[in-house]
Amino acid sequence: MVIEHVLSAAAKSSLTNPAALAPVRWAVVLLCGFVVWSPANAQEGSDWAEMSSGATQVSGLGVVRYSVGYSNIGYDHFRSEIVVEWRDGGKRTQTIYEGIYDNPPAKVWGAKGLLCVSMEACARSTDACTVQVIAYRYDVGAKSFAELADGGELCRR
Repeated sequence: MVIEHVLSAAAKSSLTNPAALAPVRWAVVLLCGFVVWSPANAQEGSDWAEMSSGATQVSGLGVVRYSVGYSNIGYDHFRSEIVVEWRDGGKRTQTIYEGIYDNPPAKVWGAKGLLCVSMEACARSTDACTVQVIAYRYDVGAKSFAELADGGELCRR
């Protein structure tokens, strides 16, 4: 029978010998440790393969500088982080987006007193993409940006 033949061949294989597997196991453990602790996996600014930056005007607040860092994570997806910087009683910095999208970089602009961000998500194996727009309102009391539910329509150009 075929199954018996495969099983008997596997029983004779050196891979089923625990003594032969010991060096292989240690090599795999060490390799996994290097991957997990490598600097390329750190969540730092140097982690981004590409950076896009600029400035926009938000009425009532002034100039808001932004940086969009992104790296390809495979399958046409990009991990990204959007950081904004402005002045309100001192220098302020906030990460307003961390996530995954397609077709980088995200676009950032000011409109009607809001900070707007758009990014594309594409259907797998097609060029059919939808644009997601997120609107952020500046909260003067908290001195930070807050995402508006369904605020994307307010950002439409």
